Amino acid sequence: MNNLPQTTKRRLKKIPQIPSVWEGDRRALSHLQESLEANEDNGGECIIWVDGSEGFVRAMEVVSPEMGPEAVVRTLLRAIETPHSPAKPARPQKIIVRNREIQFFLRGALQSLDIAIDYVPDLPLIDELFRRIRQCTQTNC
Repeated sequence: MNNLPQTTKRRLKKIPQIPSVWEGDRRALSHLQESLEANEDNGGECIIWVDGSEGFVRAMEVVSPEMGPEAVVRTLLRAIETPHSPAKPARPQKIIVRNREIQFFLRGALQSLDIAIDYVPDLPLIDELFRRIRQCTQTNC
């Protein structure tokens, strides 16, 4: 998937663009392995999109590590079109990611949607979310 189909781009362009910055990332769930039940399948990766302006998760999906960067785009499309409540459908003005491969892939896939895609070394909201999940699984909260 180098570029989204024209029909998808037209559909996305009809969704209002909001002045917000979203954080996106793909993280292995293996770091939670010692805290999770031994019989659960935790070899997956979590793809997450967080609205940094509003501070809530717009979309999250657990995928197989073998899935390519298309899974990141698919989850982003869900974050735009059918986000978790209380969010409304919207396109961000800017997306930040901490993985250069994902950055370049998104730039190609989202061409002409007027969304800036930048690399940053840290994603404070997602880092905090995963820190709290790790704490919670260790203390059984």
